[in-house]
Amino acid sequence: MLNNYNYFIALAEEENISKAAEKLFISHQCLSKYLKNLEQEYHIDFFNRSKKLVLTPAGKAYLDMVRQIQILEDDLSGQLDDIRQQKRGYLRFGTTEGRYRSLVPELLPKFKQMYPDVTLEVRYATTDGLSEMILENSLDIALLNQSVKPHNQLDIRPILEEKMFLVISDNLLKTYFPDRWPACKAEFACGADLREFVRVPFALSKRTMNARETLEKYLQIKQIKLNVICEMTQSDLHFMLSSHDYAASVCWSMYIPVIRKENAALTNNRLNVFPIKDANITNHLMMVTRKGKIFQKYGRDFIRLIQQTCEQYSGYDLSTI
Repeated sequence: MLNNYNYFIALAEEENISKAAEKLFISHQCLSKYLKNLEQEYHIDFFNRSKKLVLTPAGKAYLDMVRQIQILEDDLSGQLDDIRQQKRGYLRFGTTEGRYRSLVPELLPKFKQMYPDVTLEVRYATTDGLSEMILENSLDIALLNQSVKPHNQLDIRPILEEKMFLVISDNLLKTYFPDRWPACKAEFACGADLREFVRVPFALSKRTMNARETLEKYLQIKQIKLNVICEMTQSDLHFMLSSHDYAASVCWSMYIPVIRKENAALTNNRLNVFPIKDANITNHLMMVTRKGKIFQKYGRDFIRLIQQTCEQYSGYDLSTI
C-alpha cells in the first residue's frame, strides 16, 4: 500500500474522500477502496468518519511515516539530479512577514545569480504556520523566531541572536525632550531608559507577535507602561510612522537596514536607533528544516547564503544609521 502513499496524504489534508479524489484525479470509488483495503491490511481504523475524515492516533502515526517516505523520495530525486550535474531544481523557503520584506529582496537576486535555473518559492506566515508547513513537507526551509515549538521531526538551529532597539525621530525627541535637545541624543546613544519615554506615543506589533511579547515581559518586570497608540503586524510600517513623527517604535537588529533606507529619504529629520538601557532584550532567529532531510547542492548553498546574510545583522554600528 506504500506505492500510493500520496493517496493517504491527500485524504489527511482534504479530510474528505470526494475532495481528495478530485485533487488526485481519481474516482471516489477508487480512493474509498484504497482506504478500505489499507485499514483491512493493518487491522485498524486510520480515520474516524463523521462529517469529515478525522485522523485516529493510528492514522497520525501512519501519516507521519508516509511523509518521511515522501521526503526520502524527494531527497533521492535531488541526489540523482546532483549526480547528473544538473542545476535545475525547486526550493521552498518561508519566514515571518516582517523578515520577508527585509530578507527576500537581498536573498533572491544573489541566489538567482548562483542558480538561474532553480525555482525559489518564497512565502510568509506566522511562526506556528511555517513550522507546520515544514512538518507537512510543503516547505523546505524556514527562518523563525525563538518561539517556534520543539518537535521530534523538526531540526531547529539558532542562526542569529538579535537585540531590540528603540526607534525615534529627531522631531519627536525635540517635542518630548525640549530641555535636553540635542544633548539627549548622546545620552540615549549610551542607553535609553524607557521610563523616560512613557509619554511618547508608540507604534508596536500586536500582542500575539514575538517582538511584542518579548517587550511586554520586560516592561512588566520593570513596571513600565508605554503609551501605545497603534498596533500592526508590518514592522516596516512602524518605522515609516516613526519617520513621519507619528510614534516611536522598536526594532530587532535585522530591521536596521530598513531604518537606514528610511533615513536616506529624510532631509530635516532623522530616525535614531538607541539601545535600551539596562535591558537584555534578545531574540534567537532559528533556521528550521525537517529532521533527516537531505538537501541538494543548491539547497545547501541557499542555507549558507541565509547564514551569511544573517551574520551581517549581528554587529551594526548605530552611529552610521
